[in-house]
Amino acid sequence: YSNHINTELNHKAAGRFKNVQIGGGKHLLVGFLNIDVFEPADVIYDLREGIPLEDDSVNFLFSEHFMEHIDYPKSTKKFAKECFRVIDKGGSLVIGVPDGEKVIKGYIKKDEDLRMEYMGKWYSNRNCNEDFNTYIDLVNYHFRDQDDDEKYNPHFWDYDFDKLKDLFLNAGFSSVDKWKFDNTIANPKREFGSIYIIAKKN
Repeated sequence: YSNHINTELNHKAAGRFKNVQIGGGKHLLVGFLNIDVFEPADVIYDLREGIPLEDDSVNFLFSEHFMEHIDYPKSTKKFAKECFRVIDKGGSLVIGVPDGEKVIKGYIKKDEDLRMEYMGKWYSNRNCNEDFNTYIDLVNYHFRDQDDDEKYNPHFWDYDFDKLKDLFLNAGFSSVDKWKFDNTIANPKREFGSIYIIAKKN
């Protein structure tokens, strides 16, 4: 990966931004500074190396389905600490990831309806479907999804609420709670099968 900040934003990138999105891919948010490792983000940056913004410079930071694609613990713990560093006092962070607890509970119950719901909403267009016919296949794909896009890393780690809470409290945030899905910010396609938390910095 090569880090660069678009010329137009170069003088602003070290400044203050009210809203920032991390790792949004093609799902760009209007009114946000969008940072990702690939275009069409405003700032192209490998976020395993940190967040290219000043301390206490962001009011609201949003990220969904990014954190599972970086290695745990090294990159993930660094990312959590970087989020805390760039968010100003009184600011907040919303993180969304695939919900590991949901898929594990479904496996224990052998919930075939849930498996088929995942297949329909997440994996129906994948090229693996002829090999994806039992619940353990869903568990494996959920934990290590390779996707069909060679640009992006597979899933390196899965999360539940307890792990997210522990991670961001240890990074310095004062509170971590579940976040009610808001499709004016979050990608509606991500609502099913995901868990979102909101962490606040006092």
